[in-house]
Amino acid sequence: MEELNQDIFNLLDDQPVPARGSLLVAKPTVQDYMFGRTVIAVVDHDSENGTMGLIVNKLSGFMLHDVLPDAASLEVDIPLYVGGPVHTDMLFFLHTLGEELIPDSLKIARGLYFGGDYEAMKRYIAGGGTVEGCVKFITGYSGWEGQQLESEIERHDWAVLKGMKPAELMQAEEEGLWRRAVELFGDKYRLWQNWPRDIHQN
Repeated sequence: MEELNQDIFNLLDDQPVPARGSLLVAKPTVQDYMFGRTVIAVVDHDSENGTMGLIVNKLSGFMLHDVLPDAASLEVDIPLYVGGPVHTDMLFFLHTLGEELIPDSLKIARGLYFGGDYEAMKRYIAGGGTVEGCVKFITGYSGWEGQQLESEIERHDWAVLKGMKPAELMQAEEEGLWRRAVELFGDKYRLWQNWPRDIHQN
């Protein structure tokens, strides 16, 4: 069985070096409550100093106004995502709006930005700006110490994906987004999608 798992689930291609803007796609056998079937956007990566990323497909079940009272004035329900287990009391946001609309944003990939001026974001939303498909508010983040992420990639916990369009990444999906990311690796990874969440179901 160990040899079979090695053939089916270990990554079939050499993995790119993770970098800002890369996506980490969890191997289907990762059973961790926080990271199972997740897609993580890498915000910053340094092999010596560590990595910061945000899970982009894990809904918290709460809305932004549940954690930020001033968000109630925006008069729109904005779902809140869980970015990881580190500093869950901190709020972040990813968006496709760019630096002109949201000053001080950090460009992490083509068409994808991290953070920026929160007051500018509030003004954008209050003025009727589109949130769905353009902005994700996220609590907490995922962090790795130096070389830790590389070790997890070597043991095939993560596949490194480049090239997913920001419009796809910003969709309000959970497992559907993970499945779309796996599809982008090609047919060799089709078995990943057929692996059940609970192996005891088969």
